[in-house]
Amino acid sequence: MAHKSKKSRPIIARRLSDQIEHELLLMIQSGEYVPGERLPSERDLMEMFNVGRSSVREALFTLQRKGFLQINRGDRPKVIEPRPEKMIGEFADVIGMVLSKPDGILHFNQVRSFFEASVARFAAENATAEDLKLIEMALLANRKSVGDFDDFRETDIAFHRAIAQAAHNPIVFGVYDALVEWVISKRVLPDNLKERNQGSIAAHERIFECIRNGNPNDAYNAMAMHIARANSEYNLLS
Repeated sequence: MAHKSKKSRPIIARRLSDQIEHELLLMIQSGEYVPGERLPSERDLMEMFNVGRSSVREALFTLQRKGFLQINRGDRPKVIEPRPEKMIGEFADVIGMVLSKPDGILHFNQVRSFFEASVARFAAENATAEDLKLIEMALLANRKSVGDFDDFRETDIAFHRAIAQAAHNPIVFGVYDALVEWVISKRVLPDNLKERNQGSIAAHERIFECIRNGNPNDAYNAMAMHIARANSEYNLLS
């Protein structure tokens, strides 16, 4: 029986900086270094890992970019609590690439519809009295700005953000900032501005009522209808 030819499968060695980053991240995740604590100095890390300064610095800067470290000149790196908002910058580049593809906006809107409707469901299940107050305040501000495109856009973002906060899930809130705020900020000034904004207000009021009454399925459906309408009526800046 003939043996099949074996294709070459070379093993690519990981860069030293990647290995150092991985080890430091494990130390942080295990609690060996907790938020507020400082890591060893660069020199100590060089001795610990038996590597050069450039590899240590590259690993530290990567962990800083990812939101695990704070690095100030002259101080040892400090461990900080990672925040989901750090996703925004990198995710925005991914969004831009998706939108540049055929059917990119369609696919993006489908994801946004599913995400926001699910967030409204979570909010209806988890919102506290304080959450409901914040959502209502955002709704009132949104209603007052119905005739101004820029103000309405900002208060629209604030309304949806308040709902995301009411889900009480930091990952959900981080994805909101990376996804929803970005797409709303890219809207182009539409025709019949006041009429369209009034339609959005009516939808916001229905969504809020469902969340306040603790009706997850109704909140999901109300948000899904609202996003479908917004997707059909607003264009995005390229």
